[in-house]
Amino acid sequence: MKKKGHTIVKYMIIIVVLLALTYLSFVSYQNKTKLDYAANVDKVAVTVDGKDLTLKDFSFYVLHQEYVVERQAQVYNADNTRDFWNIHTNGYFLRGVAKKAVMGAAVHDQIFYQEALKHHMVLSSDEKVQLENARTDFWEDLYDEQKQNNPSDDASVNEVIGHIALAEKYQRYLVKKHETTYASYNWDGYDYKKLLKRHDVDEKSIWRRVVLGDITLQHHAVNYINGQSDE
Repeated sequence: MKKKGHTIVKYMIIIVVLLALTYLSFVSYQNKTKLDYAANVDKVAVTVDGKDLTLKDFSFYVLHQEYVVERQAQVYNADNTRDFWNIHTNGYFLRGVAKKAVMGAAVHDQIFYQEALKHHMVLSSDEKVQLENARTDFWEDLYDEQKQNNPSDDASVNEVIGHIALAEKYQRYLVKKHETTYASYNWDGYDYKKLLKRHDVDEKSIWRRVVLGDITLQHHAVNYINGQSDE
C-alpha cells in the first residue's frame, strides 16, 4: 500500500512537471511568435514612472523608424530592401537595433514630456509653428503604404508629435542648465543614461514579440524603387 502511494505521488509530480514544461513552451512560443501589431495596439508595451504606454502610443516611433531604416535599405540594395533589415553585425540584427531605438526614444520622450509638464512648460508661438511644420513633413515623407498600414490613427500620432515637441523643449532646458550638448540628453546620450537611473521603466513581455520592419512595410510585396516583387 505504501509503495502504491509513492507511485501515485511520483506520477503526480511527473504530471505537474509536464504541465509546467508545456506552459513554459507555450510562453516561449508566444514570445517568439510575430505579433499582429494592429490587433494589439491597446496592449501596454512599457510603464514609465507609473504611466502605461500602449503599442498605439508607439505608432509614431514605429512609422518613423521604419521609414528611416527603409531609406537606408534602398541605398544598400534597391532590388530587395529586406536584405538590409536582416543584416547581422556586432552580435545584433539591424531589426533589433532599430527596435531598441524605438523603445529608447519612446521612454525618453515620455520622461521629458512629463518633466516639462511639471515645470509648467508650454510651446511658444514660434514653437507651435515649428510643430505644425514637423507634423506636415512627417506625413509627407512617409511611404503611401505606411499611411495605409498605420496601426494607430492620424490624430493619435499627431498628439505624440506634440508631446515630443514639449519633450524637446525640456531637453533644451537641461542642456542650457547643465551647459552640455544636446546629444548628451538624447535617448542614448551619456547624461540621459545617468538621469534614466532615477526613473522606473518596466518593459512588458509583449514588446519582445514586436518585429520591426514588417509593421507598416511589407518587404515580401513590392519594391519601392523599381516595383519588382520577390516573385
